[in-house]
Amino acid sequence: MMKKRLRQCQKPQGDFGKEVIKDMNRHHEVISNFSMESISLPDDAKVIDLGCGGGVNIEKFLKRCPNGIVDGLDYSGLSVVESVRRNQKAVDSGRCHVYEANVLDIPLDDGIYDLASAFETIYFWGDLKKAFSEVYRILNDDGRFMIACDTDGNNPNDQKWVNLFEDINVYSKDELVTILKEVGFEDIDIFHKEDEYLLVVVACK
Repeated sequence: MMKKRLRQCQKPQGDFGKEVIKDMNRHHEVISNFSMESISLPDDAKVIDLGCGGGVNIEKFLKRCPNGIVDGLDYSGLSVVESVRRNQKAVDSGRCHVYEANVLDIPLDDGIYDLASAFETIYFWGDLKKAFSEVYRILNDDGRFMIACDTDGNNPNDQKWVNLFEDINVYSKDELVTILKEVGFEDIDIFHKEDEYLLVVVACK
């Protein structure tokens, strides 16, 4: 069951995928709130949430940026549908568009966004350097990339689920910083929740 569930976390599909999306929205609440506290945004910011899942963080960013645009991207068609449904009013008004695409090949122009976020999703990205390069490309000159993980690579329970798949990885802050710098990010801030494994990395272009 754990293996099946992890695959649904990676790419939700079908009725079970809908249930997993609901659970993820609840499960990610703590890391989501911690991440939101780690970054300031103008009310007209242009944001994209990568691996947007059920769209709960799109919803939060829309509230924080009432005059801005908040888009989403996910390679699960079901996640796209659920994100649109949750944020239908913003989609209808043109303040939100949710793209079905892979982060390794983002179908968007260069230099669009003030912020790109990735909540609990980089474990599944495979070629992290290529993905981070794509994120770097779509950010404007002052853009930032926020990565939020509920593990910093030091949780002894990580291996129980990482070992189930060859294409799932957990990264330490040092590994993330190294790859971010390799693709061109410069100032990088690390936020670590005391006595927990929560990790937020904010990298500036």
